Amino acid sequence: MNPTAPTVPLIRLLPAVSATAVLLLASVAAAERTEHPISITEAQIFVSKNTAQVRIKLFAEDLNLFHSLEANEADMVPASELRRGLDLHRDFLLRKFTLRDVDGNPYAGQVTDVVPFEIPEQGIPLDDLMNYTATYALEYPFATPPEFLTIQQDISDENYILPSEMKLALFQSGSELTYTNTLKPGASETLKFDWSDEQLNSDSTDEEWEAWFEKQRNEALGITSYDSVYSFIYVEPAEVRHEVLIPLASLRLVLPMEHEDPAFVDIPEQDAVRELIKGWFSDCNPTLINGQPVTPEFTRIDFLRLGMKDLAKVPEPQKISLANGRVGVIMTYKPTNDIVREVSIQWDKFNGTILRKMQSRVFTYPEDFQFFDFSRFQTEEENTFTWAVDTAALPTPAEEIPVEQPPIAKLSLPVATIIAAVIAILVQLFSLPSLSRVSAALLIVAAMMWPFARTEIDSPFQTREPLTAANATDVFQDLHSGAYSALEFGSEQLVYDILAKSVDGDLLETLYLQLNESLAIKEQGGAVARVQAVNYENGELVTSDTSPEWPGFQIRSRWDVSGTVEHWGHIHERQNQFCAIFRVEPRDGLWKITDMKIEEQKSTSSNPRLRQL
Repeated sequence: MNPTAPTVPLIRLLPAVSATAVLLLASVAAAERTEHPISITEAQIFVSKNTAQVRIKLFAEDLNLFHSLEANEADMVPASELRRGLDLHRDFLLRKFTLRDVDGNPYAGQVTDVVPFEIPEQGIPLDDLMNYTATYALEYPFATPPEFLTIQQDISDENYILPSEMKLALFQSGSELTYTNTLKPGASETLKFDWSDEQLNSDSTDEEWEAWFEKQRNEALGITSYDSVYSFIYVEPAEVRHEVLIPLASLRLVLPMEHEDPAFVDIPEQDAVRELIKGWFSDCNPTLINGQPVTPEFTRIDFLRLGMKDLAKVPEPQKISLANGRVGVIMTYKPTNDIVREVSIQWDKFNGTILRKMQSRVFTYPEDFQFFDFSRFQTEEENTFTWAVDTAALPTPAEEIPVEQPPIAKLSLPVATIIAAVIAILVQLFSLPSLSRVSAALLIVAAMMWPFARTEIDSPFQTREPLTAANATDVFQDLHSGAYSALEFGSEQLVYDILAKSVDGDLLETLYLQLNESLAIKEQGGAVARVQAVNYENGELVTSDTSPEWPGFQIRSRWDVSGTVEHWGHIHERQNQFCAIFRVEPRDGLWKITDMKIEEQKSTSSNPRLRQL
């Protein structure tokens, strides 16, 4: 199957096949049957809003393969045995051919007609059974027009030892497009239907078709194939994420899942499957960050039903169909107390059944994108994705802001003169005539010492001007935006170290938690958005009984912060609006935010949008 082909109205639709093409399929099937003793059937499905009409054409040899027809001594299958086989095959097809809805539940079908092959009275030789074909008509009614339809064939023995193929051609009512494929036993194929009035026809222009395909791709958020493995790698300053979307039916082929219902994995059974997934994925993609091996943290392992479009949204727990359910695995790798500067990622889990090649969409900061192919046909070196940052793109921590106080006028005072003068004044105050000469002498000494032994003090006659609102706003906004920029860095310790350039005291941890909480998107499992912009209104100086001493200040600020979270190639935006009062004070000659009181907070998140590549 081609996972990159257009999606609509049926996923990966091919041009309509003509009657000649159908006949050609039949002739090829007959030729293959002659050379290989396998079951080859042809199924034509006509889907309308109310029903699916199925025509299954098969060789008479299938009756012998699956119902053990008894031949006579001349290796002739009697007519009675052939009629018995034709009758038994009605229930066989209803059990082995299944149409499922969006949740994986089977539609109830019935055999409405059988067009048997001509049965000679003497019967048919065993060697000639491949020359006879019969057609069964099956009908599957729908209560509502199906958005998705999963087609599954299990035409084989119980152990899937007997090989079989089903050549499939599906037609949608009102559409000129036809979907064709070949299904192996146990395999399933999921198709999406568009029942709107926007169906195009052979007269539509290339531009109309292109616009239609793009619209459907955007509605599916780029995940257009339901039986393919998708890989997304995100390299950000703080972490590396590898996100893998894989059909549950594919995982079943490599993991020993235990589930009571053969068609579903129920909620109580899913945790055990998660542990199997962790073990399998931990081995398959050795990863280095900055030259050091790192182990993944399994941020998310979600069981996803077919109808989910926004795969980043945390799903409600429910049983998941093995025929059309999927698993979304998010592995997060973090550097040790550093920014992500170099990355090396390998993938070495390949096999002939589930995965021969995996194309990853790789997003690296600041805004780069590329495709990278992991393939079983490549060397280990070729299966290693490597990346190194352009040093110009590295995030830089905010600079510390020194406190620049306006100079205060100084008074120069003679210390000895002041002392002598004070003593002389005291002597006169006590009116002691015997000391009047001493007082006069002290005044003479004070006058003589005037130029000597001087000291300087701040002038008590100059008023200390507080910062202007404009200057205070500049200081605060530089500090506050620096706190947001700290979130770009890797480990929690590194974030704390950078936050300490802007924040002091007990507020350090409080502000760190508040920033993360304000940017978390609950419906995406609490993922923290990456800050894109912080916009401030003009600040307002605030005075109160608890206002800090000069030159500290209190400021009321209003600001908006916007961030994005991206998973599976589509983006959620988070926008927060705040109003708060902050205390800003000098600490060791540097400005620091020392207190914060949130007054208002309003948060919004946008609908997901597909990243434009």
